[in-house]
Amino acid sequence: MAASDNAKHSQIATDSIPSAMDYLRLPSFMKKISIEHCLNELRIPPEFVALHGAHLPFDYRLVTPRGRSWPVRVLNIASGCHFHTGWADFRLTNNIIHDDVLTFTMVDAGIFHVKRYNPRTGCPRVSDLQGDDVYGDADHSDAPDIETSDDYVPSDTEVVDSSDEDEYAPDQGVLADDGCPTFSVTLDSSNISRTLEIPMAFWRRHIRMISLQDPVYFNVNGDSWFIVLDHSDTKIWVKRGWRRFNAANHLVVGVRCHFKLIDRNDVQFYVWFDRP
Repeated sequence: MAASDNAKHSQIATDSIPSAMDYLRLPSFMKKISIEHCLNELRIPPEFVALHGAHLPFDYRLVTPRGRSWPVRVLNIASGCHFHTGWADFRLTNNIIHDDVLTFTMVDAGIFHVKRYNPRTGCPRVSDLQGDDVYGDADHSDAPDIETSDDYVPSDTEVVDSSDEDEYAPDQGVLADDGCPTFSVTLDSSNISRTLEIPMAFWRRHIRMISLQDPVYFNVNGDSWFIVLDHSDTKIWVKRGWRRFNAANHLVVGVRCHFKLIDRNDVQFYVWFDRP
């Protein structure tokens, strides 16, 4: 979308904002994002459609708190009304992840104001309200790290954690419990000073190789980091974003990091730590 078009639609959306008391009476609904059902479309609650269906056009604009807007089209099928064409672009650009809670307020015909809440804190994400980077504040940005590992390429002769071997096996009990494959890495000094490697055998077994061209997301307790990967014929490593993730989560040598794959398509890992 051209910048001028986006600015024009943002101004239209801003002009549609009613007074505070009127805003509270506007039609609205809430959705909790599920990776199983909300990747490429979002179902509008049937109760909302029943009450306001007469005022629902086919084309909408979803407007965020910072005034940016995205076009989406509604698909009306047997299972109900869904935000369809344009939804995936909105979700990816705004880094909407599993368990995020969104509210949709219909401020005018074809215009929804969308606000996101952190499921852990119950508060709006600060990155949605401040700054200019669509991927959030500096700690969650895809901008190059200062003194980053961007130019670092692991050698094929380097000694690596055993989880990188072809005999990779998931953590005991994790795959059987919830069906999400997991790999674990105990951080050493090279991880702290340089980068993180993702086991090639893990990726080949669970994720399409073409997805190495796209960004991935590391999610920790409701916060998300935008990660860019690089790879050779035998190794996969974090090219951009590891330094900020490392610092924000206070990682040190000896911390064991667990990476659970919760979305194989738009690759997302839920990450937790065992600290020494």
